[in-house]
Amino acid sequence: MTVHPIRRGTGNAHRLKLYRYLLFLGVVITFLSSIALIAWHEHIIDLQQLRSPFFELGNQPASFSSSASAQQTSVNDKIAANLDDWPPILSAYMEPSSSYDVWYEDPSSDIPMVKQPLQQRNIQSHQLKRLSFPKLQYTSDEMTTSLCSRIPSLLPIDDFGTTILDPYLPWIHDLFVSHDGSEVNVIAQNRRRCHKGKNHKDEMKFWEGQVSLFQPVALKRIYNKVNADAQATTYNEDDSVEYRLSTHEEADADAIETRFRCRFKLVDYEQQTITYQGETLSTYTFNYEFVNWRKQKRTMVEDGKEQTMFWLSPLMFNCPIPTHLLKYARSSRLLLDLVPIRTPARRNDRDGFFFHSGHGGPMTFNATTWWGTNHVLPKVEVSGRWENLPVCGLKSPLAEKNVLQDTNNAQYQPDDTTAISINKPHRLVACTWTSALHQRRGNERRITDGKARLREWIAFHLEAGFDHMYVFDNTGANATIFKLKNEIDPDFGAETTNDQIRDDLSSVTNLFPSSKVTRIDWPATICNNNRPAHDDPGERSSQYAAEAACRVRYGPYSDWMASMDPDEYFIPMGNYSSWKEILDKVDRNEGKKGAQVSQYTSEATAQQIGTNVRRRSQRVHSRNGKTHNQCLTKKQDNTYLETYNCEYIRSPKPERFSRAMKQLYRPDFVLSHFVHYSTVTTDLATEKQHTNGNFVQVATTNPKTERFVDDELNEGVLIHAKTTVPAETFSRETMCKTNAPSHCLVGIPCPDDLPFSDALHTKNVFHNKKGEFCNCWMNRKVEEYWLPRLRDSLSKIESGL
Repeated sequence: MTVHPIRRGTGNAHRLKLYRYLLFLGVVITFLSSIALIAWHEHIIDLQQLRSPFFELGNQPASFSSSASAQQTSVNDKIAANLDDWPPILSAYMEPSSSYDVWYEDPSSDIPMVKQPLQQRNIQSHQLKRLSFPKLQYTSDEMTTSLCSRIPSLLPIDDFGTTILDPYLPWIHDLFVSHDGSEVNVIAQNRRRCHKGKNHKDEMKFWEGQVSLFQPVALKRIYNKVNADAQATTYNEDDSVEYRLSTHEEADADAIETRFRCRFKLVDYEQQTITYQGETLSTYTFNYEFVNWRKQKRTMVEDGKEQTMFWLSPLMFNCPIPTHLLKYARSSRLLLDLVPIRTPARRNDRDGFFFHSGHGGPMTFNATTWWGTNHVLPKVEVSGRWENLPVCGLKSPLAEKNVLQDTNNAQYQPDDTTAISINKPHRLVACTWTSALHQRRGNERRITDGKARLREWIAFHLEAGFDHMYVFDNTGANATIFKLKNEIDPDFGAETTNDQIRDDLSSVTNLFPSSKVTRIDWPATICNNNRPAHDDPGERSSQYAAEAACRVRYGPYSDWMASMDPDEYFIPMGNYSSWKEILDKVDRNEGKKGAQVSQYTSEATAQQIGTNVRRRSQRVHSRNGKTHNQCLTKKQDNTYLETYNCEYIRSPKPERFSRAMKQLYRPDFVLSHFVHYSTVTTDLATEKQHTNGNFVQVATTNPKTERFVDDELNEGVLIHAKTTVPAETFSRETMCKTNAPSHCLVGIPCPDDLPFSDALHTKNVFHNKKGEFCNCWMNRKVEEYWLPRLRDSLSKIESGL
């Protein structure tokens, strides 16, 4: 390669040096500008969708001095110039799992020992991985208002555990402004419960951080010199306040039991700006660790295939809204950043219980020893977090104060108005998580009668005295999983049409007035549908979150609540024609401080042979050659209640069925409900400092507050009309006869005067006076009183009345 020398005159030499200097200076400026740009837009990959990780340049609270107001204007000008950060979008910032290695003596061990004191995580912002979710981006007030009406269907719930892989981020299924507008209620699930057992040890270890989210920490604020006046508020501004882990005694009053930093931002859609508005610390409705101890559990970390701590499935916590933002609580203008405070999960049997003297439990976790005295939390920009969660208000039930309405829109007057609360718009409501089609536990059967079931279930319970029915529609998840729109169902055959399995249940709920039925689109899939006894026990996460959300969303508006499936019917018995009458009696006899939960036994009923028709021929082999048998299905004109009105276990049920029950409960008393059980009540969650000195650890069911109904025939029964699919009726000719070797799945009614024997019911020995086999008993009040009312109600629905 030939090099041509440059001729160097004196003037040319000076120009050359100047050019080189300018070139060098330009390179440096370009380089520094690039670095600054990258730092400002931390680790964002898609430059077409730039979003701000967090604005640290926010407004001062409105109550601050005029000098603060001047600063506010300047800050807004700066933010308004950053239009590349518009519009805001929901994002998850994930920390690498290696960042926790510094906590442990040997991170590779199955149950690693925590170093004492807890070591600081050393992580940089570029190490965070950001995922953004375009379904929740906020471009206008109208758009955000529309999004707010369907938050559970837009949250990236099914991305959690696949693309969202951070064990300390809460698995959020729902969030909304509380009924009084003072806080944001968050409903999450424990992702660690999804898979258990010997084949999932690594997965359980990875997700152990989820357990820590149920365990409170205590914090002490550290104020810097720039803003000493910040001590007068609970809001952090421009990082003028930091936090350190502390003992209960040192902690700030609002930080004695917390787990999340809640940072609020205000959106101006016209100016396309976002301003930081303040920070609060999360609260729990009850202390999960304290409840777990009262239930005599040695630890909150379940190992192996243990799956018994139902109260550690849904995670419920709250973010208080700063006072100066309360006026925006339901305006669609607030966004929330949620920053978990990361510490190793406390294995209580090893690490102790983090209690103070007021709890009444063992104070065996020494915060000073475990955390030290100077463990300062990382700044937000280097912390894994949820960013730009929507703050949305719920539509309150519309009801005239002090007036309760029955299903016929006539004014309802309780027998004793002093026995009940008339401040809430509803006396009794029901929640259900359901679908147009679903798969039973173990994925053994697919059931596609959800729409017809729901229509009948709603109609019946409105007739029976329920004020409102809340339907959490999971059809979106199941339609995706089963893909039944283009295939023939193996259980129901070609008669399963597209008409039966449309995308949701709105065609059913729209048959009823909105004052009586509310549908919530809830397409989150369940993370594990195995049976409880499986090596990897099932966890129906979507169902459990829906039940928790229903109680928190709508419990404040009703005296009593029930959670059940659309194949379960609460039947008023005896002389009662409405559940309101029964609840009036309960309140009148026991008072508001008496019964808070009424428990009714549950057992699947039989599909009566007389209410079925023959369908689909199935070939069977016999010793004499080939024969044919036909399966049975419900007659089209019969109701489900009529079809399944035959109890294998005759009411009143034996005491052993007290575990298989459904409940009517007061949502003010029950703080967490799980399918069959009131897992956490105000009694259980009450600490020693709030009792009259009669505190004991062991928390047993109080019969004064949780009554078991043993007089079912004179009060009420639960009929569980579980679907019998046609294939299950195939073997009836060999099984539905006296002394048959197995259970008959078709109901053959026994005479009313034939006594029931619990010891004999599985032996197929019941028969009528003619010696003919029978195996179930009909409920006569259903047959003679409720079925006519139900048919009349369904007829009115059909005619559009």
